[in-house]
Parts: sequence; C-alpha cells; structure tokens
Amino acid sequence: MHVTMEALLYRIQFHDDQQAFKALYQQQVFPLYQFAFAFLKQRQPAEEIVNDVFVKLWEKRQQLDKIHEIKVYLYVAVKNAALNYLRKATIFTETDLDSLHVQHFRLEADTAQLLLTHELQQAIAAAIQQLPPKCKLIFKLVKQDELSYKEVAGILGISPKTVDAQLTIAMKKLAAHLQPFAGAESIKQKAKSY
Repeated sequence: MHVTMEALLYRIQFHDDQQAFKALYQQQVFPLYQFAFAFLKQRQPAEEIVNDVFVKLWEKRQQLDKIHEIKVYLYVAVKNAALNYLRKATIFTETDLDSLHVQHFRLEADTAQLLLTHELQQAIAAAIQQLPPKCKLIFKLVKQDELSYKEVAGILGISPKTVDAQLTIAMKKLAAHLQPFAGAESIKQKAKSY
C-alpha cells in the first residue's frame, strides 16, 4: 500500500512517527542524492548533505505544515547546502546550470517500457547522456523525479518557460538521436514516457 506524502508528513509532525520519516527518506533520498552529486561531483559530501537536510527536517518536524511544497523545499535545501559546501571548500566559482554534470539516470521499467528492446533502451540512455547539461538536469527533474515545471523553476531559480524550452530541446534531441530505431512520431511518444 502506497502512503501519500501528505499522510507521511502528518504522521511525522503530529505523531513523531519515525517509520513515516524513514518512508519519506526512502522515497526522496535517491533523486536528492543525484541532485547534490550534480553540483559536488563527489559521493561522500553529496550523501552527507542530503542526510543533513533530512536531519534538519526531522528537527523542524513540528513546523512541517508551514512548508507548502515539500519536494521543492528539499531540493532547494540540498542545492543551497551544496553551494555552501562549495563556498567553504574555497574552490567555489558561481555554478552555471550549463556546467553541471548529471549522471546515473535510472530508467525504471513499467508496462510500456518493458516493450522496448534492450538495444533501444541503451540508445535512449546514450541519447540522454549526450544532452547539454542544463537540458539533462531539467529532463531528469521533470521526467525522472516527476517534478512539475513550476517546481523545477523554483528549485533552479529559472522561469517555467525556460523549463519548458529546455525540455522541448531535450525531447527534439532525443527524437533526432533515436530516429534510426523507428518513425520519429513513435520515438517522440516513447521518449515522452520517460
């Protein structure tokens, strides 16, 4: 049985439910780790930052109802912590979205994706890796992490129109890269499912 995020947050805030907190952590930790890693390019600091964000969330659990969009809150907290880490490491230069290295795309299998051949799945993964960094990050946040355009815009400090434009660029590049596998229209439909 899948428990909604709202139900988990209620249990955490009003019942100090550690099992609910663990469930929330397990739902969110992997995409947040990938997001932190895009900034830091180091495994251990990325893990520490994500864990610190969750520790602070637990400490502030009595005010959870004041957070309107928990996913956006978590991503922004991870981004800010990552940028603070880079500043303290004295190697900080203003991070441009185009310079981020986003990796480890996890393509989860659902009914439609199971129909794709192994070769096509590899081609899709390769096409995603060839996207420009900003497109790749936005593609990951929207298609893999299932965040809305508005949420991604808030996290990255850009407009929803920029998110839409970057996602359009990503989809066109994926369709062009995957055209040898089928007609362009069917590829666009398959790519949209990612």
